[in-house]
Amino acid sequence: MEALFNKRFFITGLLAVFSVFFLGYFTQADKVNPVFQMLLVMVAFFLVVPALYCKIVLKEPLHNMGWQGGNVFAGVFLSLLSLSLGLVIMYGLDRYTSFGSAYLLPLSIQTDFLWFLLYEALMAPLMVLFYEVFFRGFIGLLWLRPLGVVSILLQAGLFALMLFVAGDLTANQVPALIFAPFAGLIAYYSRSVWYSWGATWFFFFLIDVYFLISR
Repeated sequence: MEALFNKRFFITGLLAVFSVFFLGYFTQADKVNPVFQMLLVMVAFFLVVPALYCKIVLKEPLHNMGWQGGNVFAGVFLSLLSLSLGLVIMYGLDRYTSFGSAYLLPLSIQTDFLWFLLYEALMAPLMVLFYEVFFRGFIGLLWLRPLGVVSILLQAGLFALMLFVAGDLTANQVPALIFAPFAGLIAYYSRSVWYSWGATWFFFFLIDVYFLISR
């Protein structure tokens, strides 16, 4: 419990919570390309600010945020386990609920294979990288790790909170919500965001392929 009264823990928490609410309430300007705006904001708040805070303010190495190879066995084993469990959950949702009809892929990637490759090989992994570095690395490892395994659920809860504040708790976010605790588990035990990044991206890829084929 000493971590709760630690200055480092408190200040890092303020920055993390501020970022979550800022991104949740962020409103795009009409005169600027929305994709460019969102990319700029996410690079700033999910990558640059956490990295600079870790290096300059805390004067700690970036591997405290999971920017390292970490525990290979834990990373690979938990990634495979998480992928298996996540896919079973998603299959159950598709099989026994109306989730499948509500999960909507962009029309361009449904009808154009080139756009599908571009989306899955570039856009999706980039977005996943932002989330992994911030939620699993900055929040889960740098800030909440002193609390132990409960940090896995807390970082997932903050991710859900950001989506709620943004009004984006839609069917398309269900895979991300389901895999957030698994990604936190991978990062926590491997001490690396690279395994959770790879597992999360591959999970999204498999889900998209499944729904493209099944329709």
